[in-house]
Amino acid sequence: MYSPLAGVRVLELAPFLPGPFAGAQLLALGAEVVKLEPPGGDPGRHLPDGLFAMNNRGKRSVCVNLKAAGARDLVQRLVAGFDVVLEGFRPGVAARLGVDYATLRQARPDLIYCALSGFGQTGPRAAWPGHDLTYLAAAGALSRPGHWSGPARRPGVPVADTAAGLFAALAVVSALLRRAGTGEGAYLDASITDAALSLAACRGLAPPTSRTHLHPANDVFTCADGAELAAGLLENHFFSGFVTALGAEGAPLTEPRFATVAARQMHGDELQQRLAAIFKARTATDWEAFGAAHGLPLVRVRSVAEALADQHPGAPAPDFAVRVDGARLPAPPTDAPALGADTAALLGAIGYDAAARAALCAAGVLPPCPSEPA
Repeated sequence: MYSPLAGVRVLELAPFLPGPFAGAQLLALGAEVVKLEPPGGDPGRHLPDGLFAMNNRGKRSVCVNLKAAGARDLVQRLVAGFDVVLEGFRPGVAARLGVDYATLRQARPDLIYCALSGFGQTGPRAAWPGHDLTYLAAAGALSRPGHWSGPARRPGVPVADTAAGLFAALAVVSALLRRAGTGEGAYLDASITDAALSLAACRGLAPPTSRTHLHPANDVFTCADGAELAAGLLENHFFSGFVTALGAEGAPLTEPRFATVAARQMHGDELQQRLAAIFKARTATDWEAFGAAHGLPLVRVRSVAEALADQHPGAPAPDFAVRVDGARLPAPPTDAPALGADTAALLGAIGYDAAARAALCAAGVLPPCPSEPA
C-alpha cells in the first residue's frame, strides 16, 4: 500500500474543521494522527451531519485538560514522540496553554508545527474571530456570483476551512521533506482567509460587477421532476452539439445571436429563459442519459451520499482524491475515535503507569471520558 508518511506521527490540537481536515489528508498518506482533545472533546463532535465522524476516521484520541496544573509536563513528554503538531486555536491561546511552538520544540527540536487561524498569527485582524463564511467574505470569495442571474451566494461546502486544511497538509509534507535533508523543524503559519483568497483570485482581480466569468449555458437548471441539472455547455462545440442533438426541440437556440460564446453572453438573459424552458421538459435523469448518449456535460445534481455511492460503492467515506499508480488509497478502516479512547495506551507508552494516570486524574489533568472507567 502506498504510504509515503508511514512512521510520521501527528498530534492534532485543532477543533472543528480546518485542522482535522488537514490531519485527515496526512492520515490518508500513511501518518498516524492523534487528537489531543479538551474536556468534553473537540467541539466538532457536537455539530450535526457527521462532520466530526467524516473528518476524524482512523485517528486516535487523548483527552487532556490543558488548563490544569501538570498538563504542560505531560504534553512535553507526549510531543517528544511526535513529528508534527497541528494547532487550531486563535492567536495567543496556544501560548497561554503552553502548547505553542516555542514551548513544544523544547521537547522536540525538529518539530514541524502548523498553526491554523482565521487571519494568520500577525497583522491587524489576527485576533478577529470568525467562521468559514466570514473568511470567505474577507477573501473576496463572496463578491462574485457563480450563476448567470442573481447575487453571489454562500457555497454549501465550507470552502475556506477545507482549502486551509489542504494548504496546511501540503505545507507539512513540504516541511517533512525539508527536514529529511536538513534535520530542521519548521513553524508554519496557515491563514484560512489567505487560503480562501488563493482560490478566489484564481480568475484574476476583476471587479464584482464583471460577468465575464459567467456563461448563460454553463449553469444549473430545474427539470421536469423538480431536480436540478448542471449544464456545462460553455464551449461552442458543446453548445452546438446540444442544439444538434435536440433536433427540432433545439430550434429556439439556432439564432445567429447564440452562435458564439461572446454572443451568448451578450444575449444571456434571453438565452437562459429559453434553456430553462427546454430543460423543464424532461427529468434530470433523462437529461443525464441524453448527455451521456451525445457526449455532452449534463449532470444531475446529487447529494453527497449519492455521490459517495456513485464514486466509492459501499465505502463509508471518500478515499484520498488522487490515484497513485492507478490505484486508490483506501479510506481509513475505522470510525472516528471515542473521546479519550486511547489515553491509557498512549500515556502508558511514554511511561505513565496506572498509578501515574490515576494521579493525573485526581489532579484534573485527565478528565473522565465516556470511553474510560471513571
